[in-house]
Amino acid sequence: MKKTLLTLILASMLTLTACTSTADNVVETTEALTEAVTETPTEEITEAPTEAPTENTKVNKINDISNTEKKIVCFVNGQRVGGVMYLPEGEGPFPTVVMISGLGMPYMFFNSEAKNIAKNGVAAVTFDCRGYVPDGYSSEGDFYKDMSPESCVKDIFAVTDFISEYSAIDAENIFLWGHSYGGVVTAMAAAEKPDTFKGFIGIDPAYQMPDEFRSLYNEDTETFILDGGEIGETFARGLMEVDIYEKMKSINGNAVILTGTNNTININYPEVFVKALESMPQAEKIVVDGADHIFSEHREELINHTINFIKDNID
Repeated sequence: MKKTLLTLILASMLTLTACTSTADNVVETTEALTEAVTETPTEEITEAPTEAPTENTKVNKINDISNTEKKIVCFVNGQRVGGVMYLPEGEGPFPTVVMISGLGMPYMFFNSEAKNIAKNGVAAVTFDCRGYVPDGYSSEGDFYKDMSPESCVKDIFAVTDFISEYSAIDAENIFLWGHSYGGVVTAMAAAEKPDTFKGFIGIDPAYQMPDEFRSLYNEDTETFILDGGEIGETFARGLMEVDIYEKMKSINGNAVILTGTNNTININYPEVFVKALESMPQAEKIVVDGADHIFSEHREELINHTINFIKDNID
């Protein structure tokens, strides 16, 4: 039986946290996902803004953590979007990759990878979209309720526009990098503003999600359930309206899809990457033998492919 996206994520995260049970369908609870996510973040969660800002303090900011690490805070429709920017040593400007983790995974999930990318001469920016993870973490919004594909795209544009003004960022060489559901919304962003982004990197992107939602729900649906819990109508209907393959036809820059052979989208839904490559004939698909959905044992290869793609495509 094919597994849904959240089941794939949950199974992978539970493996990382030494739990032993996995699921074969969508009956896993939202509480289990939340527990898996909260065990994953590093100590850097304490660096994220934790106090609700007042109207007078809702100002976009880049604050120093160190010479090479900066805390980012910007606001979209009055709600906070927060994350971290990792810079290479030196003055720049540096080619930059904007990274979005999979749904429910806080931005710290790929922090080590972002740091290593920066050590190889590419600035890495990672953040949470609004309503993207349980308990808010660095960004505001209720999980599954204050989020839609379009709201995530707006957050990507807001952060990209903001960091583009920073002297260390090469605004002419900004790349998008999205894992799982993050691969869906970053592809949407790359398609909507094809001249803004130099290239696109999808990490086992979950392109099957819109079709899955359309098969589960219709215009008369009143309650939307996913992974055993009720989700927001805005998120569900927004995803149902996405024609991701049609959108990808508008992506100008080169693209690469990285996937694996161990319980990945590539294995469970092989047809989605066939369609994606038809929509993006300039894209390349790279299969890492043994890699799972989150590349848990293949992070070094993930970094190397990311860096090589960026350096091959900068001006």
